[in-house]
Amino acid sequence: MLRLFALFAELLRLRVGPQALPASDRVVAVAVVALGGASLLTVQHLYPLGSGVARVGLDLLITVAFFAGLLSVARRPERFRQTFAAVCGTGALLVLITWPLLDIVVERGREDTLYAVAVLALLGVYVWHVVVIGHILRHALDTRPARGIALALIFVLGSGLIGDLVVPPPELEGAE
Repeated sequence: MLRLFALFAELLRLRVGPQALPASDRVVAVAVVALGGASLLTVQHLYPLGSGVARVGLDLLITVAFFAGLLSVARRPERFRQTFAAVCGTGALLVLITWPLLDIVVERGREDTLYAVAVLALLGVYVWHVVVIGHILRHALDTRPARGIALALIFVLGSGLIGDLVVPPPELEGAE
């Protein structure tokens, strides 16, 4: 398990590609459970429990559909397990990084200096998330880094938009 965590951390640092992960259902299951659990902890700041579970489930479904579809179109379906595990495992680590930042954003007013710092840090994490997914896609599709980043941006923006349309976040108190 520690080795798997280290591989996900190396993926976050762009030092390895998804091909470094074992192509096993067990690794996929561990990564999905990690992402689902971390996401449920994080969305509690934004959603009631039922809506949060629905949103996390929808996000996982969108992720499966996007990456399975993309790899199928690219004629590389055999890379799905490693790619999906890499996206979920790195996503779990990034979600855990955002957890305290979201807590600050939700709990503090906009006038608080820490609020602005947390928002900027969240923006940085979201940008890094796109870079990491782009890196994973570059390896999975054997393509240029720019194409991987473009596809990652489509995935992140598209999945966020679909998620917000299907399971809209409740209004935050004090948000204007």
